Formats: sequence, C-alpha cells, structure tokens
Amino acid sequence: MEGYKIFISHGSQDTWLAGQISKEIGSRGGLAFLDETHIPKGSPDFKRIIRQEIKASNELIAFFTPWSAMRSWVWIEIGAAWEREIPLVAVFYGMEVGDLEETGQGKAILEDINVLTLDDLDAYLGQLQLRIEKARS
Repeated sequence: MEGYKIFISHGSQDTWLAGQISKEIGSRGGLAFLDETHIPKGSPDFKRIIRQEIKASNELIAFFTPWSAMRSWVWIEIGAAWEREIPLVAVFYGMEVGDLEETGQGKAILEDINVLTLDDLDAYLGQLQLRIEKARS
C-alpha cells in the first residue's frame, strides 16, 4: 500500500466498528490497515506483518472499549507507534480515560496523545482528510 496510511488498533470484539472507520478513511482518500482485512487468518507471519505495517503507517488510531482496553496488542501497537513518533489518536467508546486505572493498565502514554470519544470522530476524520490531501500534493 502506498499513500497516507492509518493503522487501526482494536480488540477483536470491535472489528465491526474498526471496519466502519476503515471505510470512512478510504472514502477520504486514505489507506487503512486493518488486520482482519490485510492478514490472512492463521498466518504465521502476523507479528512481522503488524510490525511492518506500523513502520509504514503515517498515524495510528487505537480504539478503547470495555473489550479492547485489556488487550495487550492494543498497547503494543500504541507503543510501537509512539516510538516512531507518528500521530496517535485514542478513541474511547463505552469507557473513559479514567477507567483505564481500574483495568490495571493505567493511562501510560495516553496523557500525551489525542484522546477522543466516538462522538468526536467526525472532527478527527475531517482533519485527517486535510493531512491526506496535503500528503498527495
């Protein structure tokens, strides 16, 4: 995939939501990496593909829901993107940032990144579209 790429990090129970956001990103001219779409089921290379795709992404969106907040992969993917110093956006649905303290995960680096609710997603997607268009020119 070439172009402005967004890596979507989510828990397996949030696949439908992540898929909808992936479609929105595509409709705005961006490329979304979604593991269900781009990694064959049972692939022995999934860890390598995840690392490769984060390295190739321009930013990362991480969904935090009551189901995904405890998923280690979400935190691993955020950490990898944070290390690359690409834009990180955490989108919360069904919980708030403060709820992370109860999971034992804490807020970690989320204090330093953009934190949105699902209701704020349209504003983010509008700003994302401007970045996509700028990258094309």
